[in-house]
Amino acid sequence: MKFDRGIEKKHRDSIEKAFATIVEKGDDFHRHMMNEFFESKMLIKVEPVAKINASGVTSVINTVKTNVRMVRERLSLRDALGEIYISIAAETIGDGFQRGVEGTFVHEGRHAYDFAQTLESLSNADVNPIGVFNPNLYEMEWEAHLNAGRWMLRVDKPDYVDEGVQLMILGQKANGSYFLNEDGIKQRLRDSYGLTVDGNVGSLASEMMGLRV
Repeated sequence: MKFDRGIEKKHRDSIEKAFATIVEKGDDFHRHMMNEFFESKMLIKVEPVAKINASGVTSVINTVKTNVRMVRERLSLRDALGEIYISIAAETIGDGFQRGVEGTFVHEGRHAYDFAQTLESLSNADVNPIGVFNPNLYEMEWEAHLNAGRWMLRVDKPDYVDEGVQLMILGQKANGSYFLNEDGIKQRLRDSYGLTVDGNVGSLASEMMGLRV
């Protein structure tokens, strides 16, 4: 993993602290995801929220170069991660909101992982055409929300789980315990993203990355 040039030290320190916390407190997939990031050349960027219009975004670094590599090479997952960047809003870090930094990378990290899986799969499609991985936006957001919910449950602190309930990612039982709220996530995807599993599922990952496949 590498950091973009010009990132302020306080921003990098906050990001590295978030990564360490995810490894320490996350589940098996969170740790696996972070390890793959660490061992790859995935790019981490910090940009103004006015530019990215979100707390974080994930995409390919250079669409033209990625398309060329897809034609010429068979990519492993770690090779593919080197084509991906995650950008976090400077304002998310600047507020000293460490929970927000962690949550952004847990959510966007799942997108990065799925984009990389798509690149790996499509670059090897000639030898494994049946097993091509190319999820649609609904599927990607579903997995990212589940990843975020599992993270909130692992940390299990009031501010984390309360946010999860507010976002309809978590639910609370009568005995006070919390659970992944799959119905709530479906409602959130419908109301906030306009996505439904049996209706508008959005673009394919390959289309979102601008791949010519």
